Amino acid sequence: MYSLLPAFVSALFLGFGAYVLITEGLTRVSVPFAAMCATTFVWQGTWAFLFQTTSPSVANVLVKIGYLFILFLPTTLYHFSVEVVSRRRERRAVLVSYVLCVALAVLLVSGNTFVDGFYSYFFGYYPRAGRLHPIHVIQTIVVVSRSAWLLFSTRRKMNAVGVRKLLGLCSIGVIVYSLAAVDYAANYGYAFYPPGFIFITISLGMLAVAIVRHGLMGPYIVLATMAHEVATPLATIGMHADELRMALPDLMRGYRLAVQHRLCEDTLVLSGEPDRLPGLASAILRQVGSTSSVVEMSLASLTLHRLDKRGFAAHSIGACVEAAIDRFPFRPGERSLVSVTPIDPAIEFSGSDSLLIFVLFNLLKNALQAIDAAGKGQIQIGARRSEGFCVLHFSDSGPGISADVLPRIFEPFYSTKAHGRGSGVGLSFCRRVCDALGGGISCESELGIHTTFTLQLPEPGSAADRARHDLPPRSRRYRVG
Repeated sequence: MYSLLPAFVSALFLGFGAYVLITEGLTRVSVPFAAMCATTFVWQGTWAFLFQTTSPSVANVLVKIGYLFILFLPTTLYHFSVEVVSRRRERRAVLVSYVLCVALAVLLVSGNTFVDGFYSYFFGYYPRAGRLHPIHVIQTIVVVSRSAWLLFSTRRKMNAVGVRKLLGLCSIGVIVYSLAAVDYAANYGYAFYPPGFIFITISLGMLAVAIVRHGLMGPYIVLATMAHEVATPLATIGMHADELRMALPDLMRGYRLAVQHRLCEDTLVLSGEPDRLPGLASAILRQVGSTSSVVEMSLASLTLHRLDKRGFAAHSIGACVEAAIDRFPFRPGERSLVSVTPIDPAIEFSGSDSLLIFVLFNLLKNALQAIDAAGKGQIQIGARRSEGFCVLHFSDSGPGISADVLPRIFEPFYSTKAHGRGSGVGLSFCRRVCDALGGGISCESELGIHTTFTLQLPEPGSAADRARHDLPPRSRRYRVG
């Protein structure tokens, strides 16, 4: 009788994990969630057998098998939370927590210092805590508390109602999950039927809803739909604007001749600029191109986790810089602030040219905003080769970045700009792109003098191009003068 609930919960979590993986595929968020479900599935399934066995020798094996998976459960929750908020700097702590789990697993399997046999309760056998078991309890408290803090603090930074709701749901899920810690009391001789499965079930059920229904993956579908819906009218507007651009010079010449021969009155008001009208069509075309790029960049930001690296090709880094500058929607006078050191056309990187152009868009936007706020500054772009990488330097002589801000500039949703002027996702996107391309990005700054971003992208055929491994040290290197 007492084994029915764990057996049911075990099957339920198998369904949770399978549903999310089938619905969302393998992603940075769905994989740790599936790991949580898998560990819970084995844990509860083992307890179902443990509660009905009458053999002490079988019980001794089952308590160790079940606890082997319980060891990893809190860390998989921590891993999931880190990926939800995209807090890259936390991944090292996640790895440390996993290593500790492995060490405790070795102790569990090799002796009785972690689990020292079992108790015989009214519902069946249950693991007895060994003298090193408190290490796992402390680890659980630390990683679950950290998970809740990451979700809560990220939620506070968000302006979008949907995202706040999503992170709020995840935060509540983690809090409910923490209530399962009451089961540890049974490991220390308190005879009660462990209710932790109730809290784990509710918690992971809420997280599954957050993933599938409330938008952890939903934005990919929504934004993809928006991109397709917006692309067609934008293309139509661009086509009509191009037709106007070609026709307007002749129309204007005919209009001036008609006015000159008094065939009509000169009622066209162009603020004293008679040649301004033909230029408006070109301005519309530039805005259409800029808007299309923003839509494409937003879509690329949300689909980086599904980037097909088999489609990477060799691209001239100089050509990408030139294309980014040609397509960027400069305001009057801004284009003259940007200069490019001649780049050898033979300098190529292996990856996606459109993604690099989007990165340059973000860097241009940020640098120009900083220069505008400071009232001074220039932008200098150059590139070189170094140890199998193309190294792109993007420097501006604007106000610089203070020492307390610099280490956080690549964090998602972190922004020092006034509300409505920045969402804090631009530099995070740049870092994710560089990592996805097998390279990295770093920033150095001297307050009041300069800010320099250094992008390192693998050359075709280099070791980094073949391995496509992340390079976190490059992505987190900062220096302030």
